[in-house]
Amino acid sequence: MNYRSYFKAEWMSLLRRKQDTLNALLFFVMVITLFPLGVDPSADFLAPAAGGIIWCATALSVLMAVEGMYKEDYNDGSLEQWLTSGLSVTFLVFLKVLAQWLMVVLPLLLVLPLLAQMLFLPMSVLSVVMLSILLGTPALFFIGSIGAALTVSLRRGAVLMLLLILPLYIPVIIFATGAVRAAQMEMVYSGQLAILAAISLVALTLSPVMAAISIRASVN
Repeated sequence: MNYRSYFKAEWMSLLRRKQDTLNALLFFVMVITLFPLGVDPSADFLAPAAGGIIWCATALSVLMAVEGMYKEDYNDGSLEQWLTSGLSVTFLVFLKVLAQWLMVVLPLLLVLPLLAQMLFLPMSVLSVVMLSILLGTPALFFIGSIGAALTVSLRRGAVLMLLLILPLYIPVIIFATGAVRAAQMEMVYSGQLAILAAISLVALTLSPVMAAISIRASVN
């Protein structure tokens, strides 16, 4: 096994288990669709709140996607093969998270323009929302991978994982919604986007190492 064959196998595995991706996408659509019905469907309320609604739905969808990221690999012994393959476990974690991110975020971005119309989000602001998702969601996935690795050996680790990683999602949501809000007010939003990119880069650097350590501890 090499890194290229592993990434290809992981991608094919995600395609076979597309129900997990569909569940995250359907949850994203349902939250955005039901929110106006349960609160206030008027444009005066939804337009200013659109960024927050979209990002809360995005964060919850990512949580659904990453919760069982390593469960199947743990149950079928794949994680043990990681440790004995001679390959870098850290880089294998990175490739796994990358495949998950592509599988979830790309469909999400495809349906977002339609959902944005339901929230009366101007098209001029939609590009900022999509850019914030591209820059911010890698951090959510990499942070989530740490929680998933820490709780992979626990039978009921979902709640514990949420408690561990949900507070770490808050800065990403704050800066992402801040960028959207600044765009709506026709203010400069490049600073918030830069911070989002920085958070994702830090998460990309640290989380594969931490997840790899957690995987070793869980398997051993």
